[in-house]
Amino acid sequence: MPRPKPVQSPRIGTFDLPELTDPADLRPRGDHEAVRFASVPDGAQVLSGSDLPSLTLSECEFSGLDLSHTRIIDSRMREVRFDGVTASVLAAQGADWRDVVVQGSRLGALEAYESTWNSVLVRGCKLGFVNLRASELIDVQFEDCTIDELDLGDARATRVAFPGCRIDSLEVSHARLADVDLRGAQLDQARGVASLKGAVVAFEQLVPLAASFASEIGLRVE
Repeated sequence: MPRPKPVQSPRIGTFDLPELTDPADLRPRGDHEAVRFASVPDGAQVLSGSDLPSLTLSECEFSGLDLSHTRIIDSRMREVRFDGVTASVLAAQGADWRDVVVQGSRLGALEAYESTWNSVLVRGCKLGFVNLRASELIDVQFEDCTIDELDLGDARATRVAFPGCRIDSLEVSHARLADVDLRGAQLDQARGVASLKGAVVAFEQLVPLAASFASEIGLRVE
């Protein structure tokens, strides 16, 4: 019997931001390059509750902002960093993100379904509900994050990893996975486990997942 191929790790690109213009105003369908959107003492950079569809951002940074109930749907981002942002709800569905870093942030709900993420790093974040349903993820890494619920239902995920993460609940129903590495995560519950084909777990992770597997196949345990 041939040995299984090694799991491929995410290929996360690195980038250095140029000197950024600060401050700047965001506008719907705006095109911004080399701009910093940051918290300032006079409160001029207030984005919470803003409706900002179809943004195009390249080499930009969001730093220390409250993005609660901000809508950046259908956004196109290239080499963008979110650093220390907070949001009760952030709407980013339909996104096209490439070379994006989200670090040190707290998001209650990230609505990013039907998105495309390519070379995205989410590091050191506390995340409530992450909705990536029906999205395409290529080379994505969640690192040292706490995630209450992650929805990858109907998603296509290739080279995705979760080192140092805790995931309370994972939904993968009808997902198509390839080189999805769950070995570095503490995973408490999974739904749609029949769609975990293409993922890899460590042997010790099977015990806490046993109830999910039994429920999925209709196995009664007494």
